[in-house]
Amino acid sequence: MAFDVHQAVTDKIIATMEAGEAGQWQCPWHRTGGGLPRNAKTGRPYRGINTLSLWVGAQASGYADDRWATYKQWAELRAQVRKGERSTLVVFFKEYEAAEGDDRRRFVARASYAFNAAQVEGAPEAGEPMPASEWTIPEVFDAFVQRTGARVTHGGDAAFYQPSEDRIVMPPRHRFPTAQGYASTMAHELTHWSGAKGRLNRGLTGRFKAQAYAAEELVAELGSAFLMAEMGLEAEPHPTHASYLASWLKLLKSDPKAIFTAASGVAGYLTSLQAGMAQAA
Repeated sequence: MAFDVHQAVTDKIIATMEAGEAGQWQCPWHRTGGGLPRNAKTGRPYRGINTLSLWVGAQASGYADDRWATYKQWAELRAQVRKGERSTLVVFFKEYEAAEGDDRRRFVARASYAFNAAQVEGAPEAGEPMPASEWTIPEVFDAFVQRTGARVTHGGDAAFYQPSEDRIVMPPRHRFPTAQGYASTMAHELTHWSGAKGRLNRGLTGRFKAQAYAAEELVAELGSAFLMAEMGLEAEPHPTHASYLASWLKLLKSDPKAIFTAASGVAGYLTSLQAGMAQAA
């Protein structure tokens, strides 16, 4: 049977989720300090499903270093992966030639394998790690939200995106036990906001049918985590997180590509709005 990269990544994430059903568990996307995993050779952050796959690998093995690279890339950095170390799966998408007359760009997922800096002898010195944020300057996040252009109102006890009014409703900041909890919830609702018509138009009903609601909540959880990591801030679970675990497991088991859909594009879209707003200003 041919190797299925979508199934392999999904199986790893399912195993992580199922390990938590018995008791103590922390989602790999709820992390204290640090940022996005980065390629040690290029310095570029990994995106989408690779962010999630590497977070899962780091949590499973207890890696604190955010740097990853392939065996060949570590060798090019004059570092040596230690004998017996196990790699973590990452995915790249290779464009292939479509049928004659088909102008659409088509890509196929291919597997690659990365090793963490902790698995390597002679890795270059790392820069100072991002500290756990204490939210002494919350205006960093507030400015990010403002630059998206989203309409946000504060009041009441519930956080939600209201499609009919195209607005995000948030409880007052002081109602949250921590500033990180407030920011993670805001990023969660911003992700819902990003899917509206006129923006990403993320209609998931056609793809996931009865599981569309659970899929959208998984999109929002991952979008929130990716945004927080980009800013070097730790993500906290959304209040409804635990109630969705069973439905997320069901979704992933029924569709090995679902997590790829959930992890793609959202944080990048919201980040891209920052440049546009800055230019407009």
